[in-house]
Amino acid sequence: MSTSDRLGPTAPPTQRPTTLISVEDWRPAGIEDLEPAAWEALQDTGNVAVVAGPGAGKTEFLAQRAAYFLQAGLCPWPQHILAISFKRDAAANLGRRVAARVPDHASRFASMTFDAFTKGLVDRFAPALPPDWRMSHGYDIRMATDSEVRAFLNTVAFSAPQMLAGRLGFQPGRFVSDIVGGWNLPEHVPPDDDVDAVSYAVREWWRSRYLRSGKAEVDFVMLNRLAELLVRTVPKLRRALRMTYPIVFVDEFQDTTSAQFSFLASVFGEETSVTTVGDSKQRIMGWAGAVPEAVQRFTSTFHATTYWLAWNFRSSDALVALQHVIASKLDPTTVRATSKATAEHGHEPAVLWTFSGGDREAKFIADWIARDIAGSDRTPADFALIARQKVKDFEPLFRARLAAHGIRVRNDDARVGKMTLQDLLKSETTRLFVGLLRLAHQPRGLAAAWQEVSATLERVRGATDDEAAQQLVGEDLSDLTTRLRAWLQAHPPSTTSAAETVRKVLDLVDSAALRRYVKATAPGEEFDLITGAFEKRLETVLDGAADWGVVIDEFESADAVVLLTTHRAKGLEYHTVFFLGIHGRQWWALGNDPREGTSTFFVGLSRAAQRLVFTTDRSERNGPIAAFFAMLTEAGVPEIDQG
Repeated sequence: MSTSDRLGPTAPPTQRPTTLISVEDWRPAGIEDLEPAAWEALQDTGNVAVVAGPGAGKTEFLAQRAAYFLQAGLCPWPQHILAISFKRDAAANLGRRVAARVPDHASRFASMTFDAFTKGLVDRFAPALPPDWRMSHGYDIRMATDSEVRAFLNTVAFSAPQMLAGRLGFQPGRFVSDIVGGWNLPEHVPPDDDVDAVSYAVREWWRSRYLRSGKAEVDFVMLNRLAELLVRTVPKLRRALRMTYPIVFVDEFQDTTSAQFSFLASVFGEETSVTTVGDSKQRIMGWAGAVPEAVQRFTSTFHATTYWLAWNFRSSDALVALQHVIASKLDPTTVRATSKATAEHGHEPAVLWTFSGGDREAKFIADWIARDIAGSDRTPADFALIARQKVKDFEPLFRARLAAHGIRVRNDDARVGKMTLQDLLKSETTRLFVGLLRLAHQPRGLAAAWQEVSATLERVRGATDDEAAQQLVGEDLSDLTTRLRAWLQAHPPSTTSAAETVRKVLDLVDSAALRRYVKATAPGEEFDLITGAFEKRLETVLDGAADWGVVIDEFESADAVVLLTTHRAKGLEYHTVFFLGIHGRQWWALGNDPREGTSTFFVGLSRAAQRLVFTTDRSERNGPIAAFFAMLTEAGVPEIDQG
């Protein structure tokens, strides 16, 4: 089998009949229009860097650009568009949006994470690695702990050749991301007489974890470096990738690491149209190795044209004004965005509430949310509780106080098995399982759920380009939900275990086929890890549930007030945001990196569409945290002591 035959999505033998649209006649689907700068960027077929702030519609822009290339024949069949995101939910969201905009072309849009893409290459083509770097017993993914990295660096400094003495003072917290990630693997492992301090330290790192007897241990930085080496040393593979994916999108480009940038340049630096979307003011992954000035580095390396989007579709004008105050501290040249959101009246758009203690804060906010829901058409899902870190410290108080009003809290940072709840709920496998359970429990009135489950099963069975196979999937889905419905009726949640339920669903959907699909399309997701986390979550909601409808609702907790960190809130939006803990205890590391801390503050507050409530206590406001209060004062945010 040739490299190109084994790589990526396989094209059907004949093209499905689709109608192409001329570039002159093409119009956006699902939205009224694009702003002028977005139109210019969308129609530029070269390398493009789009700078877009909060609420600018970055995901929608990428979906429309994909539709433009696919519908206008600029990405001709059987070629594909590759979209790379940093978070699984962002990749899934973009994939769903493209499928909704251009369903006839959706099979030629591959949306995945950087880690999934690079891991997939290593898994499929590892035998083609240069002999010095071939694995003999496979690998396990394991991230080294901080203490392990420090111990390694101490050992290396002690055992290094005399000529390198005193030159190995690397920062443990940045060693893997910056030093290992910034080193391109040479085709041959360098000998002692051909190393400097960096290459010696990195070589020893690879020797200790990868080039050893038995199974190798790698993290995603190392998988990235192996994938880059593969592409660089196997020209046929690089040509196949470029032929399969002549168009590449990269979302949240400001968080690109050295390893990811190097990989992107090696694979798609030529003969490919690369589009990046990002905003340097939202660079919050410096601790994980995000390179400074990533957008500028991309435009220089890829000779890209830069476009600035200026519309904000999320936030009211008053909140856009507040965002501009903070944005200006990060980039004095930034231009204030133009709000395209309809502003609500009758309430303060932004306010700072001071509390005497955590219990008082939770009770006051819970009572306030309950009154607001009772007096409006808003639901709990319109409210978010966001904190810099340690959201688990807020959960018990808010859960108890909101429960008194019959309102649920969903902690998206909570660990479920070996996943966070947010990652579990966004997983395509989870959405498939939940969709099947819903369709079985409620056979009518769920057209959207039917469509999503059907589309997933079509992908699992490779039926996306075969109308006869699609019809068969639909027939099988009807039979599957009928059988699952009978099983649910015979197995009430009060007497059924989570393990039994998961086994039944896996038996019905053909777990072997689903496992192969997950491995091929989402290599960053381990099938057993997802199903294990799904079972753990199911265990927590089965107890005491009256019927399966309650179980499914509790599992998703879609109608709940969301509690999450600023990092997990990135890319999301809510009607009302409570930004908790604006004090030194939550922001203790602000002085170490004021710019990244301010970017994190900016990301958190820009999630709000209509109302933004900051909360603090009566602790001292000296030191780095004073800068935040100065910004709020400059923006005219009033402070109210709530007791």
